[in-house]
Amino acid sequence: MSDLSLPGVRQVLRSTSPPVRRLVLAVLLVLAVVAAGAAIFAPRMAMAANHTVAIRNFAFSPEVLNVAPGDTVTFVNQETDGTVHMIRGDFTSPDMPPGATFTVTVSAARSYSYFCGNHPYMLGTINAGTAPPTTAAPTPTTPRPTTPGPSPTVGPTATPTVGPTTPPTATPTGPPPGGAPCQNPTVGAEQGDGTRLATFELVGGVKVFKLCMAPLDLEVSAGVVRPAYAFNGIVPGPTLKVNEGDRLRFIVQNNLPEHTAVHWHGMELPNPQDGVPDITQPHIMPGETYTYEWTVKTTGTHWYHSHMGGNQVGKGLYGALLVTPTLGDITADRHYTLTIGDGSNGFTLNGKSYPATAPLAARVGQRVHIRLVGTGPEQMHPMHLHGMSFQVVAQDGAKLGTPYAADTLTVAPGQTFDIIFQPKEVGKWLLHCHIFSHSEGPDGMIGLVTVVNVTA
Repeated sequence: MSDLSLPGVRQVLRSTSPPVRRLVLAVLLVLAVVAAGAAIFAPRMAMAANHTVAIRNFAFSPEVLNVAPGDTVTFVNQETDGTVHMIRGDFTSPDMPPGATFTVTVSAARSYSYFCGNHPYMLGTINAGTAPPTTAAPTPTTPRPTTPGPSPTVGPTATPTVGPTTPPTATPTGPPPGGAPCQNPTVGAEQGDGTRLATFELVGGVKVFKLCMAPLDLEVSAGVVRPAYAFNGIVPGPTLKVNEGDRLRFIVQNNLPEHTAVHWHGMELPNPQDGVPDITQPHIMPGETYTYEWTVKTTGTHWYHSHMGGNQVGKGLYGALLVTPTLGDITADRHYTLTIGDGSNGFTLNGKSYPATAPLAARVGQRVHIRLVGTGPEQMHPMHLHGMSFQVVAQDGAKLGTPYAADTLTVAPGQTFDIIFQPKEVGKWLLHCHIFSHSEGPDGMIGLVTVVNVTA
């Protein structure tokens, strides 16, 4: 049976018995099906490709990679100084020492964003499909406010029923009277540290805050712009400064390209108001508005943030939540708040990287109070003050029975500390993270650095 041409096959079939003839025909049919399948799938298999992203000199190369859906991308750590990297964001890798590789397959047609978990200023994008790379979503229709918003104002005369809202277990609320939060997001006065107060309306004895969650192009330092997420157009979000015993209502609109929720970190409140999707509430889907309402019981330095993946927090969805107690508040001549970030916006203090961070003004002998808030989402930061020690007077909002002295204090994601110090010498005194790659480079100070500017 060496002749496999069509006449040869016919000759073999004529010379064989019927059972053998049927067997030969079955084998030929199977071979025909296999050949046809190979012809169909071979082009598809040929389309898949493997791409390489080199990690060297603390950067991804290329930083933006265009691929086809179904392609694979291999990350290779090519550092020569022993630096370990890890991929975070839309991909998650183990620690990658020099020489290590990490491979992913990009199956869906969309843009993928990632960064180094150890060095978040290292950013990369993989664009799978024919669409150009995007930072994730259309810009909201309402522009970011360019001037400070009004001081807290009295709201409409209509008085809604005061009291707890129905536990949020079904459908998010619709747009509130007077307009949705994203129609006119506002912020209040600057606080001298790069943060701004939140505005609110007083409605029937309830302080009503409106929060718009939307994408933002954030300039973290001169010429360095990151694709961020923000509350009311600023990073960090507006500072919620309230009093013990206040009744609060938060109307939150999601203008993000993904679902989300808001968690009130450290607060004692009814479980349905805690802000955890699928646990205490449904997801706030894109375009939806959702209402939280609760009474303030927990005092001190706290914060609020999204609760749908650390990537959202790393992009800027966080802000300070400061509760003044009825008795026993921390007294000082100057009060500042520093939110410490290390996500895809890079290493930031109040949304900025040095030298764009706001200097903190003080005078010799003044009592200076700084609230340190670890927003993370990934790393701990030993914050060090030059020229003087400080007293640690509170942790996670609770005043310490015995304050202690330090000049370096490690702040983990989720933690807050209150510190007090009194400058004795004039000058510009550094306050910075003491992990050097977070605060210093070959050309000087970067990242998690600010200056306490002490005058006579």
